[in-house]
Amino acid sequence: MCPRRAVPLFSLFVALVVVAGAHQATGLKLTEPTATGITVWTRITRDAERTADDRPLPITQIFDRTTGESIRLRDNAAYPNGRPVITFPSGADLGSIRGAAVGAPGQTRVRYRCAGQSEWFSTPWRDVDPKRDFTAIFALSALAPATRYEIIVEDRAHSEAAPTSTITGGFFTAPDAKADASTTFCVMSCQQYEDRDRPDGFAIYPAMLALKPDFFVNTGDALYYDHGPVHALTLELARYHWARMYSFPTLRDFHRSVGSFFMKDDHDTLTDDSHPGARTGDFTFADGLRTFREQTAPSEPPYRTVRWGRHLEVWLLEGRDYRSTREQDRTQTPTILGVEQIAWLERSLAASNATFRLVITPTPMVGPDRAAKDDNYSNTGYVVEGTRVRELLARHKNLTVITGDRHWQYVSRDATTSIEEWSVGAASDAHAGGWDEKNPRPMHRFLRTGFGGFLSGEVKVGASGPALTLRLHDTSGAVVFSLEKTSH
Repeated sequence: MCPRRAVPLFSLFVALVVVAGAHQATGLKLTEPTATGITVWTRITRDAERTADDRPLPITQIFDRTTGESIRLRDNAAYPNGRPVITFPSGADLGSIRGAAVGAPGQTRVRYRCAGQSEWFSTPWRDVDPKRDFTAIFALSALAPATRYEIIVEDRAHSEAAPTSTITGGFFTAPDAKADASTTFCVMSCQQYEDRDRPDGFAIYPAMLALKPDFFVNTGDALYYDHGPVHALTLELARYHWARMYSFPTLRDFHRSVGSFFMKDDHDTLTDDSHPGARTGDFTFADGLRTFREQTAPSEPPYRTVRWGRHLEVWLLEGRDYRSTREQDRTQTPTILGVEQIAWLERSLAASNATFRLVITPTPMVGPDRAAKDDNYSNTGYVVEGTRVRELLARHKNLTVITGDRHWQYVSRDATTSIEEWSVGAASDAHAGGWDEKNPRPMHRFLRTGFGGFLSGEVKVGASGPALTLRLHDTSGAVVFSLEKTSH
């Protein structure tokens, strides 16, 4: 479509223009970038900005459906037999509580072009879907590889109205799988609303944006349904969690500038350590799966690979959809990935000719983890399947595991298979914890607790061949640990 030429990452001035009418308080998301396509997630909101932090919160109560007794809300808890009762303060509703950005009807379209070119391409205007939280999804295709694109998302109230909201942004497409390309990417995890470290969101986002990443991965727990004073006990409150998080300016600025891959874990599906078939209040595990797809527009199936030139291939694993239920765990070998996904992982790893392989997982494969936990491959409850998967990974050279979920940063190496795992840590210092830095294990190559941060990766192609450098950063972007890997 466009000539391939180098274009600075921020060649496009990013702006948000709003007047009366349809609005975009929750911004946009650019998901699943490939060499020839990307998905643009859009949403129309009633108001131009999220409601202020001085607005009241709803009163969230839960009662036992059998006895009628009141149950005290606790973080990390589920209420399978709970009946939720949501009460709004006088004069408030779902659209006027703290941080709210409710959806609204209207039409939206996407215009796009190669950065620096004059010709714009445009999708047709499309109605947002009220059954999917007033969102619309646009799949852009036939794009040029290794190219920076500019986009404009326009909204209007109806077909006869002029556009009243415009967001501009941009993204990179991936290089062709045979291209001798360099790249930079970022990975993060575990952001809790109550633990944000800036009034406008999280410091981690401008820190990552400063690295000018080609793509970004969120490994899961993008929000915590089961924390704070407003638990997501209904579908409406689950959507409220997404709106209040992704209407923060730091998140909006980041996600309109970088192509993203979203993975889910337990807290952004339902509750802590949630399994298929579970529920809390009126919100079910199945509701959580649908809501995640509605809010992040991932590809299907949810396990997939990302190819970024000749030297890098990334595997994104799904840790909730195929997990066995708690009842099944009592009568069979517990599974996290499931038979279908493990078979795909084995086939796709064997077929890859990438110089470096990164397997990104929502929960650890190596650890170590705390003895009280039992939701990942480093725990005893999943030792059979965990051993099998680590042995599968160990067959392939230049393979590294990157994990989210744990709230501390580490680099560890499995004593049996030598598989190396990097934990990216929590999104803020306030959300960090879970391990004692004074208690390292022999498998630790690096250990940092009590502070949040993220991981970045950089593939460079030099005279001596390609190299992959992985770095752990604090929330301001400062490097706290790094390691270069070569193809030799």
